[in-house]
Formats: sequence, C-alpha cells, structure tokens
Amino acid sequence: MMSEKTGGMTPPKIAIMVLALAIIAAIMVAAQEYEIANTYGKTIEALELNGLVVKSVNGTELSLSTALALIKTPRIGIVTPMAMEEAPILAAMKVQAVAYIDGYAFYLGSINGRPVVLVRSGEKEYAAELATYLMDTHFHVVAAILSGTAGSRNPNVRVGDVVVGAFVVDKSSIHYHNRGFQSDYTGVEMVLNNFSLIGKSLITTYGEEGPMPQNASTYGYGPGTPSPNYAYIAVLPASLGLVQTAEAAANMLGNTSLIDVTGLNVTGSIPARLIVGVIGSANQWTEPLSWMEAQNALYETDAGENEGFGFAYANAQLGVPWVIIRGISDTPWYPSTYHGVLAADRAALVVIYVITHFTELNLYNTTSFSDLSPLSNAAMHGYIVANRAYYNVTPVTEIQYTAINGSQVTINGSQGEYSHPQGIVIGYNASSDQLIYLAPSQ
Repeated sequence: MMSEKTGGMTPPKIAIMVLALAIIAAIMVAAQEYEIANTYGKTIEALELNGLVVKSVNGTELSLSTALALIKTPRIGIVTPMAMEEAPILAAMKVQAVAYIDGYAFYLGSINGRPVVLVRSGEKEYAAELATYLMDTHFHVVAAILSGTAGSRNPNVRVGDVVVGAFVVDKSSIHYHNRGFQSDYTGVEMVLNNFSLIGKSLITTYGEEGPMPQNASTYGYGPGTPSPNYAYIAVLPASLGLVQTAEAAANMLGNTSLIDVTGLNVTGSIPARLIVGVIGSANQWTEPLSWMEAQNALYETDAGENEGFGFAYANAQLGVPWVIIRGISDTPWYPSTYHGVLAADRAALVVIYVITHFTELNLYNTTSFSDLSPLSNAAMHGYIVANRAYYNVTPVTEIQYTAINGSQVTINGSQGEYSHPQGIVIGYNASSDQLIYLAPSQ
C-alpha cells in the first residue's frame, strides 16, 4: 500500500490522467491533420486557378469556390483582337465576373443563356495566339470563335458582308524561289496529339524525330527519321458544325447602303451576303490590287486580316473546335470606303447567332473544299494553295528612313548589296574580311 506521505497516486487516478493525456494528444493530432488538409485543399484550389484572379463586376475578389465554379463551367470562348470588335459582343453579354491573367481580362457570363468567356487579344498573330492559348487552357472551352473585321480579297465580297472562315491560311508563309516562282513555305509545324483537330489531307510534310540523350552528340549526321507527331500544315480547317450554324445566319444581316459599299455618292442599298470562304492571315497590310493579285495567285483567299491563323493554330493543336467570323470593313475595289463599326456589328450578329443556336452536331468534324460558297475565290478557281505562282520583282527605286539623330534620310535606288559576286574566288583578305575574286575574262 502506498503511503499518504509520499504524495503518490492511486492506480485509478493514474489511469484517468493517462486517458486525459491521450485525449488531448488525439485532439492535437486531429487539429494538425485538419490544418494540413485545409492548407492542402486551398493549395490545390489555388493550383486549379492557375494564376487567375477572378473578381466580380464591381471589382471585389471572389472566393476560391465561386471562382472555381465559374472557370469549370463549360463555355464558348470568344476572341476579339480590337476594342471596336469586342464592344458589340460585350454589349450582348450578361457579365458575371472578370478573370485576370497575364494582363488579359476575360469576361465570364452568358449570351442568351449560353455561358461564354470573352477576351480582347490585341492585334496581330502572336497576340491572338497567346490569348487563345490562355483562354483554352484556363477555362472549360467547348468551342472558340474569333470575331472581328477584315478587308475584302474578293471582288464578290463587299463592305458590310460577312466571311465565315471554312479555312485559314498563313499567307506570309512564302518561299520565293530563284527560278522565278513562289510556293507555300511547307506550312507551319505543329506538334500533334490525340486531340489535335486538323485535316490529315492538308498535311504537307512531316518533321523529324528529335535527338535523345543517348544520340544527341551525333544527331544530324545521316538521314533523319520522319516523325508523325511533327506535321507541317499550310491550311487549317474550321469546325464543320460551327460553320454550318454560322451559315444559317445569312438572312439576319439586312441591307448595306450603296454609299457604304462604294464610298460614292449613290442611292439605294443591296443585301449583305454571308460567304463561307478562306481567311488569309498575316502580319501585313496590302493595298495595291496588283500585289493582292500576286498574293491570291498563291493563296486563294476572300478576306484578309492579321490574327486568324494564330487563333486557329492554338485551337487546332489543343483540340478545341473553332471558327473565324469576319465582317468586311474595306475593299481595294472601292478604296474610299471604310466602315469598321458596321463590320464589327455584322460579325457580332453572326457570332451571337452561333452561340444561341450552338449544337454539338459535326462540332468535331472539320470542313472540306465542298463546304465553300460558290462565290469564294477558292471555289471559283479550284484550289486554296497553288503549287507555284510565277512572279517578277522590280528594283527598289527609293528608300526613306529615320536616322538615329531623328533626321529624315532619302536614298535613291537600292544599296546594291543584293547582287551576286562576279568572278571566281581565289583568296581571302583578312584586313577587310572580304573574299578576293578573279574578274571574269573579257
């Protein structure tokens, strides 16, 4: 028996203390596990947001759960390059929130009850490609539409008309041969995956299998092995389902005044037309009809713009069905007329129709040549990309540039550096870093 003087505890008291300590320890462990789980959950949610900051329309930041619900909702994605082109789409939206990533503002909302996400990419190919990639990889995009304006490249396509792109080409992809002709420069290389939406028949050639760690030091010596994953594509086909839906909006466009169509002082109006055609995309602006003729000899296009191929490339590689819808703002056949707002509004009308009547029918099927309107250049002439187009280049007659000091300088004629050396190479002059030529015998 334990003495009272020792201050000892009886077995029941010891058991109670052990139990209490166990309970306290269990509570502490549970609290720690809860904190770890809660922190992990928030980390996973933050990773799912992937850099997005989602705010309400009035600018207050939304909770993680609300933000995640918004970005996970299946939506139709809309890309507009210019502010003027974004305005009519945004005006038709019921905006719920705005998501920000890398400086881009993505409007989340709906049009006629259909969830959409809208972004203004900025002008030119690279801007459109980047904005499209961010949109496709951060939101649940089920289909993508590029809406905006373009110039006519077809005398049958007038100001106020709409061109729906069944195909898009990069008309800056040109190989100028020494033999006096130009051809497509093999197309753009794309890394294919199981989801990529391309026309297999439109592949021009394949790239090579790349080096591996075990053969990198000797790679490049000897013939290469073609890779089915690296394909060169000159023409990108749109979603057949989206094109067909857009085509059904033809009767919504109304009439265009002859003053707007021609820029001339004439009365009356004509029905605006919707043409399923080929979009010619490049970071260039062409005004002379003779140059346009040379471009269209190689790439038969109906509308010229600066963003379509980058937009289509990102979607095609990622497996997102897409279509380009362009209202026509100007035409070289009537150079005194330009109507950007009218063209943006006409494109928006068709975009809103496609969103309202969206269907998955033929969504993942791509277009074929037979889907082009009879009035499209390609349909009339029988091809989209020519094998060869022969050309002549005239000498440069004058060069104007701004010098470093800000002065304006004019040079008559070219500088002569673009001429072939005459004679046979017989040596090298180290002091001038030039080859020495033996002049040809007289």
